[in-house]
Amino acid sequence: MKKILFLLITLSLTMPSCKEGDDGLEGKWQLREMQYSDKVVNVDTVFYNFQFGVFQLQAFNHKSNPLNSVIGSYSIVEDDIEMTIEPSFANNLTALKHYYDWDKSSATFRICKHTGSKLHLLRNDNVLFIFRKF
Repeated sequence: MKKILFLLITLSLTMPSCKEGDDGLEGKWQLREMQYSDKVVNVDTVFYNFQFGVFQLQAFNHKSNPLNSVIGSYSIVEDDIEMTIEPSFANNLTALKHYYDWDKSSATFRICKHTGSKLHLLRNDNVLFIFRKF
């Protein structure tokens, strides 16, 4: 049953949609940099995919790891987006930290900038994630 649900969610994230949802985040966003208080980290191998309340995190590298792709749900309230990783993916916090810089299975971001090609999300610990539409 989990494999069927995973397949349906993956297909819904990767297949083109005839109609966008109401939040405007739909599609694939490439993480370009993370700005910390003391450093800036350039990134080009991490993608956030959003569609109809479901998100997928993807890390592309040469190592095979079950957390190269993580699925969860998101909700937007005003300018905040809360993302929660599905429990079956959230059991390895070390890998989540390594690939996505997530310390726990959920994260809240403030949407600071959102255009058709740019997305800036400020995490609740003041780390700024800068994306481009992919």
